[in-house]
Amino acid sequence: MPYIDIADIKIFYSRSGSGEPFIIFPDNHLSSKAYQGEINYFSKQFEVITFDYPTTGESTHTVKYPDERQVDYWGFWADLTCHLLIELNINHVYALGVGGGALTALQFAGKQAPQHHLKVEALIADSFLADMDSRTLHRWLDIREHFYVRNEKSLQEQHGEYWREVVDEDTRYLRRLADRGGYQVLDNTLNAITCPTLLTGHLEDMILPGIAYEYARISNLIPKCNIYLAAKANHPYLERPFIWTDPEAFRSTADLFFSRVQNTDQSEQ
Repeated sequence: MPYIDIADIKIFYSRSGSGEPFIIFPDNHLSSKAYQGEINYFSKQFEVITFDYPTTGESTHTVKYPDERQVDYWGFWADLTCHLLIELNINHVYALGVGGGALTALQFAGKQAPQHHLKVEALIADSFLADMDSRTLHRWLDIREHFYVRNEKSLQEQHGEYWREVVDEDTRYLRRLADRGGYQVLDNTLNAITCPTLLTGHLEDMILPGIAYEYARISNLIPKCNIYLAAKANHPYLERPFIWTDPEAFRSTADLFFSRVQNTDQSEQ
């Protein structure tokens, strides 16, 4: 299995398919294994790069740089992503972030990637809120506990015997954020995202209240922003992200978005 050591952190990664590089940012408590369906689908068009965050999946489970992690999980992971891509000699990339991974992707596109002279060609951010107050975040965590119960087998396959430790640590971090008032991706970070961006989700997601209003707010900050919100989840587990509640609709929307981005790039050459 391929690994890269970045600042004493052992990062597991994989590369699938061929074409333009395309990176997937997992949700906080999931590993890259959770996105095998997306890897299989998008690797028909792209070279899909996936990786496990530190302390998750196949990456090192030893906590490194705890101060940076405690300040901002998502910014820390976005910075590590830049170093991973540099080590792989990749200077431009398409990106998909899901849930907490969408927050990492937004930080990556608006802050860390430009700092490291990496170009983000296009970004899809699925099923997230970029501004979560204390009440919203606590409520999200209360509901998410039911997810663990239903998905114990999958989480164990992703993280091994440490699966409960992984999700409990993530919950503790997010509880601390909620106790401090919540979390927000800064407006200037969103405004600095220059690539075409697509926000996706569904309106029945009970852990993302006000997602339509939030996406409208974000679209006023990101210069080249598009929104696709499905009215229905089309899945009995409403708290699942849109990429999994209705994968056919998500993939059709993503294909159209990427096609338009690539056609625009070709017409400008």
